[in-house]
Amino acid sequence: MEIKIKFNDTKFQKEDKELIDKFINLLQEKYPLKKSITIKFLGKQLGSMSTGSRTNNGELKVLAKNRLNRDIMRTLAHEWVHEYQMSVQGREHGPNIGGKNEDEANAFAGRLVKMFEKQYPDLEKKLYETKTLSNKISLLEQKLLISEKDQLQKNFINEMKKIGIDKLPYSYSSLKKFIDSKTMDVHYNKHYKGYVKKLNKALSSKDGDMELEEIVKSISKFDNTVRNNAGGAFNHALFWKMLSPKKQIPKGEIYQQIKKDFGNIKKMKDEFNAAAKDRFGSGWAWLYLDNKGKLKIMSLPNQDNPLMNVIKKGGFPLLGLDVWEHAYYLKYQNKRDEYINNFWNVVNWEFVNDLFLTKTKKEKTQLKEEVTENFKKSKTKVEYLCKYSLSRGKENSPFCRLENFVDTINDQYIKNEIEDSVVRLDKFFNKKTVGTFPMIVELSLKDPLQTGNFLKLVSDFIIDDDNEYDNEETKKILRKQKNATTVPENLPDLLAYARYKEHQKHENRFVGKYFKHKKTKLQLNYRCSDDAKEKLIDTLMKIHNNEETLNYHFFRITKCLVDSFKSGSYYLKADLETIEDFLDEDGNVIYPAGSHFEAKKMDPFIDSYLSEFFSIFKESAISDKKPIVGELYNTLVDKIFIWLNKNESAKNYLEKVKSFMSGIIYQDDTIVPTKYIQLYWSNKGQRSCDEKRVSIRFRIDPKYSQIDAYKFIDSDTLESFKLTVPNNEKELVYCPTK
Repeated sequence: MEIKIKFNDTKFQKEDKELIDKFINLLQEKYPLKKSITIKFLGKQLGSMSTGSRTNNGELKVLAKNRLNRDIMRTLAHEWVHEYQMSVQGREHGPNIGGKNEDEANAFAGRLVKMFEKQYPDLEKKLYETKTLSNKISLLEQKLLISEKDQLQKNFINEMKKIGIDKLPYSYSSLKKFIDSKTMDVHYNKHYKGYVKKLNKALSSKDGDMELEEIVKSISKFDNTVRNNAGGAFNHALFWKMLSPKKQIPKGEIYQQIKKDFGNIKKMKDEFNAAAKDRFGSGWAWLYLDNKGKLKIMSLPNQDNPLMNVIKKGGFPLLGLDVWEHAYYLKYQNKRDEYINNFWNVVNWEFVNDLFLTKTKKEKTQLKEEVTENFKKSKTKVEYLCKYSLSRGKENSPFCRLENFVDTINDQYIKNEIEDSVVRLDKFFNKKTVGTFPMIVELSLKDPLQTGNFLKLVSDFIIDDDNEYDNEETKKILRKQKNATTVPENLPDLLAYARYKEHQKHENRFVGKYFKHKKTKLQLNYRCSDDAKEKLIDTLMKIHNNEETLNYHFFRITKCLVDSFKSGSYYLKADLETIEDFLDEDGNVIYPAGSHFEAKKMDPFIDSYLSEFFSIFKESAISDKKPIVGELYNTLVDKIFIWLNKNESAKNYLEKVKSFMSGIIYQDDTIVPTKYIQLYWSNKGQRSCDEKRVSIRFRIDPKYSQIDAYKFIDSDTLESFKLTVPNNEKELVYCPTK
């Protein structure tokens, strides 16, 4: 076995050779490889790699430039373990994020570095050396010298991790209409980081390891230096998260609480503005949650906040405005009132709402803990909800009837779909046994053949695990039914309309400002006259009565599809078309005028369906035929689906569709370039797998864990950033075939 080492502009010195050789010897000792490998230390990132990558021909690539030797060796160990997994143990690759292989590589890499530190203590200093002057300066500033490492572990206050700010979640210029970029730069890098640095210095002689929030809560135990700098670090760490480049309005639980405690939003803003304007000298205005769960407003001097135990009648701060002169003077000079009024244009209400929920969920948690051990032992969520309802005196609970119905189902796939839907619905609703949730279950039980479909449909509409989708239209419809004595027969139609309105709202956010609207959706031009949608039910009945064969009809459809695949780009129309050239932050044209985009927000798996021909049973006029020919219909769709995945014309058509689009407006205002997108055929229906349909779906190519995406800075400028790809965005969406 041979190990080749290549350096590519990494500025490794000759004296580093001992470190590298001994570390590689340790790797080979613990995870012996059988095949020869090449290790390349790189001076820059290649392709989509982050800090390391591995190829199937035994090549390990490690980013080395501007990194600590310890981090370089850890990356090398990570890729070495992957090589051992693949070439020695014969494993399959697995996902890039999560999964057994990745978890092992992460854990073992850290363990190997620690082994090396113990085995070669004389080389520990070399592990923490850097390769550039800028890194050495940074190292000194952060007090990460070897002589201080033990002290660091005891005393470092990780406020950034606690609050979630290790860097600004937006650019310095993204708020420039209301807060200029120079102010943001100085405020963040000089004032905020100065508080953090001074706080660490002030605490360096004290024992223990307290979180920043705990220090602030018990601030009376500390001197004024800690009080000022802990307050400055905590207040600003919150403040950065309280700002957003996208104008938002208060909604959700915080909105309801503001109306309850102040009457309306305007009254709250007026009181808050007055507190900020009346603060003499330096300080903050705060909207906070008091110890009785009520929202209140106060103004405090310097870097004090309501959480400090020296503040009478305080609580937890939810929204704060810095009225120190350094926060506004470069742009507004002495016009503090104008700065205060403009603050409401950049408030991140989503964060404020999340913060409010984290501080109020304790009460909800205590309620959940009141359930008996009997509930906790329930095998399924449906069983749990049934027992919960019975314990509250609900003898004829729809949850119990749903449990009885699930027990009669033999198809495990449908059982899983129902369970998954109920779990997701349970997350959404606060009240389990009254209101909308049992009403939806009641409705689903009116047609047992549609129970799984309907629960899946509703859960798909309302679920919002990561606050990615705006479901206000859907919530409005469901709220209207909350006190109804009977469920509306047209609820599915109401939800379908809400889904349309949500998607339309997402598209319209960009129309006129960046794009013009394209009314013709991306579609397959299906033009087989005697196979039209209204004729299909008759054809299926003929097949059922043995008057025609399914294979013959399948042949007719696939022949027509092949002809349709030859249609020109005239029939490929995306949602939106750019009005003018889109430039990047450096002024380069990245999307020329006339580029086509899909705007997709409602579905986490971005989908664009084919002709409605393949979704027939939602029509009320023919729904009675489903028990007769439903199985034939699904069989036909599956045969078409299998054929599409094997047919070269179908594959080429997907490439034609992809070439027509420049990108996907993924969520909020994020654009994902088409080069990261895969198109594929799916057979999954709108209402789960009971009613299948053929569609084209999009996913982010699973080989990427991070991609280069863009966000709007202004009407014609896009700012590039690294988008971490959620695992579910890489998954295929389809149903099992028989």
